[in-house]
Parts: sequence; structure tokens; C-alpha cells
Amino acid sequence: MNEVRAYYNEHVREEDHRLEQNVFELPVTFKYIDRYVRAGDRVLDIACGTGRYAEMLLERGCLLGLNDLSENEMSLTLDRLGDHPGILHTDVSDALYSGIWDLEQWDAILILGPLYHMADRSDRLALLRRARESVRPGGLLFLAFMSRTAALLYGIRNNPAGISRTWGALQFWYTGTDDEFIEGTRWFVNAYFSFPEEIDPLVTEAGLEPLHLAGIEGIFGEHMKLFHQMDPEIRTKWMDFVISQREEKHMIQVSKHLLSVCRRPA
Repeated sequence: MNEVRAYYNEHVREEDHRLEQNVFELPVTFKYIDRYVRAGDRVLDIACGTGRYAEMLLERGCLLGLNDLSENEMSLTLDRLGDHPGILHTDVSDALYSGIWDLEQWDAILILGPLYHMADRSDRLALLRRARESVRPGGLLFLAFMSRTAALLYGIRNNPAGISRTWGALQFWYTGTDDEFIEGTRWFVNAYFSFPEEIDPLVTEAGLEPLHLAGIEGIFGEHMKLFHQMDPEIRTKWMDFVISQREEKHMIQVSKHLLSVCRRPA
């Protein structure tokens, strides 16, 4: 995970502004958070990034545990949130080996990053099992994955010459990870990309109950610039469309980010 830590320490400012570009992520994710999470709930935000989710959860009256691999991202998070009384614990460490899991019995856990930086399925499964142990019976988990189909489109646009290398796009398409095609660009490191149909079986094997699988960006998965070029009134209508179709299977296929909502059986 040293490469991942170095990447996020270097790109902390870009990460802080990422949600200004991907305007679908917060409204789609909070459709589910607002449905299941209540004021006073203890929420563990694993890989909290620069604190955008944490800020909104604190506004909703949640009590938070914050973890991140990047020292620079955690520093920016704490600058953003200040000395807020709703922050119970903070921790800078690899999510899989963090001690923050055991500090509370959490009502909900957000894992909106680490799973797509774990190339080995065994590590993804271990992280979900760790989360299951730490969330209360009946508690919720919100999990982010990245789409292999959308990533292929990204590679075609940003690194088309990658098809000429030893494995070209084939290694990526067959395995979900590579070191030449997608990772031949500057914006991905140690990344794993999922097919939607592999997510529910992984969640189930970890002892969790799948509730929802949603596509965050829908048809705009690799067409975000097109969305931003539209008139505001038209953007609003397309935003409503994406939100309304977020669980439709064809929209899930073309989304860039995938959100799984699951729970620990009571």
C-alpha cells in the first residue's frame, strides 16, 4: 500500500476537488445514507479522503470515526472539520490493519475507496469480513467499487496506444488490473476494477446481506465533460434521470463508480 499512500499524499488537492467534477457521487450515495443512517449513529468512515462525506455526516448529527492511509488527506480533513465534538476517533493507517475498527460497535461503515485498491480478492474479502465484525447486527455498510467496462472506455480515450503493449488491454479485461493500460496513465495506481456481477457474491461470502447495487454516474460514467457543458436546466433533468435509474442494470454497466449497500444480518 506504499504506492497508494504516496499517490494520495501527492494528489491531495486534486482529490479534494474531485467531487466538484463528479457531481453525481454525493447525491446518489446520500440517497442511501439518508434512508438508513440517523442522527446519533456511530459511523466509521474508512478511507475518509479529504472529509467531504464526514462534513455532511456531521451536519446530519452523526458521530464519526475517521481513517485514512494518507497523512496529507487526514490533515486536510481535520483542518476542514475543526474541533468538532462529533469526531470520536481518528486514525492514519492501512484500512485492513487499522485499530479503529474495534473502538466502537459501529451503526454504519463507509468503505468508499480501499476495495478498488486491492487487486487480490482475498484482501477484499478480508476487509469486508473485518467490517462485518465491527458493525452492529443490522448495521449498514456502504461500499464503493470501480467498473471495468467504464475503465476500458477511459483507457481507450486516455491511453489508446496501450493496446500495442505486450498484453495490451487483454490483461486488464481478463483480470481487472494491469500495469500498462489503465495504469499507463497518471491517475490510477494499484487499482482493481470490478464487473457488477461479482459484487453481490463477494458481499455474501463475507457474511453480509446485499440490499442495493447502484451506478453512481449512469450514462455519464465516462462522459462527465458533456454533462458540465449543458445548460443548468438540462443538467438538472439529467441528474434526476441518473438518480432515478441508478439501480437499472444497463446503467450500472456503464457507470464509473458502483455503490453496494449491504447490512450485517440481525
